[in-house]
Amino acid sequence: MNYGPNSPNSPVFTITYWGTTGSFCAPLLPQDVSRKISRAVAMLVEKGVLQGLRPNPNLESEIIGLMERYLPFHLRSSYGGNTTCLEVETPDALIILDCGSGFRELGVSLAARWRADGRTDEHHAHVLLTHAHMDHTFGTPFFAPYYNPSNVFELYGPQTALDSLAAVLSPKSALSGIYFPPSYADMQAIKAMHTLDAKSDFAIGSTRITTYSLNHPGGCLAYRFENAGKVFVFTTDHEHAQVPDRELAAFAQDADLLYMDGQYTHAEYLGEAEIAGDPPMTRRGWGHSPVEDCVATAVAAGARALHIGHGEPRRSDEETETVEAYLRRLVPEQLARSGRPSNAMDALIPFEGMQWRI
Repeated sequence: MNYGPNSPNSPVFTITYWGTTGSFCAPLLPQDVSRKISRAVAMLVEKGVLQGLRPNPNLESEIIGLMERYLPFHLRSSYGGNTTCLEVETPDALIILDCGSGFRELGVSLAARWRADGRTDEHHAHVLLTHAHMDHTFGTPFFAPYYNPSNVFELYGPQTALDSLAAVLSPKSALSGIYFPPSYADMQAIKAMHTLDAKSDFAIGSTRITTYSLNHPGGCLAYRFENAGKVFVFTTDHEHAQVPDRELAAFAQDADLLYMDGQYTHAEYLGEAEIAGDPPMTRRGWGHSPVEDCVATAVAAGARALHIGHGEPRRSDEETETVEAYLRRLVPEQLARSGRPSNAMDALIPFEGMQWRI
């Protein structure tokens, strides 16, 4: 599904979400799917919109139309349960952000697209890691395009992230074959690795990329992408030390799209409210932020769109949709306090498969 402001001709950045869940994978259970289907059918029956349906070649598309018109998102679809991975298409490069479990899903899609495009030259892409935590890296050995030696992938990231992968994937490591049967020796498409730090400034094609150090256990890098006057800023896994975070706001200044980690509400973060029925407990020091803090920083940055990712894996789709509704109420209130028009910044929680063009 495509979202985002209308762009004349081709967009500068096309961002596709392949994984937006935080900390651990959260697939729908069979009973969750059954419950979702039964509640969706019941709601359509209650609204009286199914009586006119009859078997015909277009029946499925008619049902989908009714679902999109009459059902809330949490009943007709899902935010997904894969951990962090984003695909960023620029005018002259393909960039991938993080290698959570969504990286496997991207690999399936990318392999199919590259087989179908008819090109005989090499396919080239760049993978940018933010940090070493497993929910952002454990998709690596399951990424099919790495095993095709005609592909070319360059990896970038902090030394700790590159070292964490080498610890289990280098054929010379004592842990080689312990966690995953394949090693880097099998992933012949990985042609180069580049170490980044908190103040890196480099280019991939026509896109300028700068980095910033986030507040997260073990460290984490944010990325700012600039091209043709458009700006996309990716700041996953960050805990606000101040609200708004003035330094982060300066890094993200005037972003057309700002992605932030907002895993909790403020009450959940402080341990004043439960999450999905679990007893309340403080999340201070865990390296993630309340959605309220993200909104304050995004408004301070002058961002034009805010996407809140790294979702709490214990939330159901319905609970996530409730948080999204809360997010949409917070934004105009914060904009008003800053003296900006109430429609100056869009905000949402992205779902897997969603595309955003700027």
